[in-house]
Parts: sequence; structure tokens; C-alpha cells
Amino acid sequence: MEGLALVLIGGALFAQSWNFLGLYSDGRTVGAIVGSLGLAALLTLVLAPMVLIGGDEALMTELKGNIAKANPLAELTVMKMLIILWAAYAIGVGTQGIWDYEERAIGLYSAFLSAGTAVAFFYFATQLFNAYGDAVAISLSAATLVLSIVAGMVFFYLTVPFTVLRLVSGWFLLVGSIAVSGIGWAIITTIIEVTKP
Repeated sequence: MEGLALVLIGGALFAQSWNFLGLYSDGRTVGAIVGSLGLAALLTLVLAPMVLIGGDEALMTELKGNIAKANPLAELTVMKMLIILWAAYAIGVGTQGIWDYEERAIGLYSAFLSAGTAVAFFYFATQLFNAYGDAVAISLSAATLVLSIVAGMVFFYLTVPFTVLRLVSGWFLLVGSIAVSGIGWAIITTIIEVTKP
């Protein structure tokens, strides 16, 4: 769930970065791509978690004492909340691109998105180390930190709007999307997995 969602969210941000950098001639292109990736990210909610409560059965039995210190339901809730927030953002960007609505609404939602993602960052950074080990805690914390910074950049570019931030926001989106997708691929390919803390 987590890895695939991060790859899809990273793909949506990558497509939006190309729009910010002026490489799409038509807004409907970015709308169709980002909207479909947002819908696909919502579908990941029905999949089993990959690193939160997932992993090898023998390792889970060995980690039972540490997992008991954590609150798996809270961790899954935070991750699902994060996926829903970013999927709604991607669907909103898709709707704006297809029907050419006002971009400021996306900028205002980005402020809420940045705050919600920052809450997830603080939760993952403080709660996951004892239960899941360094790799899981650092990867999910890094992904949420990058997403929070990217949402903040979109807020300042689209809401105010500072036109001078167009290229800066585009490059932040481009590099941030590659980082988030890379973390997602590392989770999917089990490079990042639950280890004994």
C-alpha cells in the first residue's frame, strides 16, 4: 500500500512539475494524467500494508515485543489519511486541468495539505523507530517531509501568486517527485523493509 501510493503520488507530482516548467502546451494533458494517478492512489487503500504491520512472519514474531510498543492502527490511519489527502490533491489538479478552473483553489488546498503532511511527518519521525527500525522510519519520514515542502512551495506559487516562484516550484516538484517515487520503489522492491530495531 505505502510503496505503490508513494510511486503514484510521485508520478502525479512529476506530471504537474512539467506543467509548472511550461513543457505542456495544453492543461488538459496534465489534468488527465494527474487525475488518473490520483484515482489510482485512492485504490491503493484496499491493498495490504507493505512496511506497516507487513513483512515476514518470522520477523514479525521476533519483533512482537517492539510492535506491541507501537500502535499499528494509528500508524495505518496516519498513512491512509496521507494517501487520501494527496489523492484528493491529485484529483483536484486533474479537475482544474481538464476544465480549466481557477488555480488559486489548488494553492489554498496546498496549505492544508502541507500542514496535514507535516503532522504525518512528525508522527512517523517520532513513533516508528522503536517498532519498525531505522529504514522504515527514515523512509516514511523523508517521504512525508519532501511532500510537505513541495505542498508549501505550491501554496506560495499558486495562492499569492508569486510568478517568480514558477520555475522554483516546478523544480521542487520535479526533484521531490523523483525522491518520493524512489522511496516508493524501494519499499515495493523490499530494499526498505521491516528490520529488527
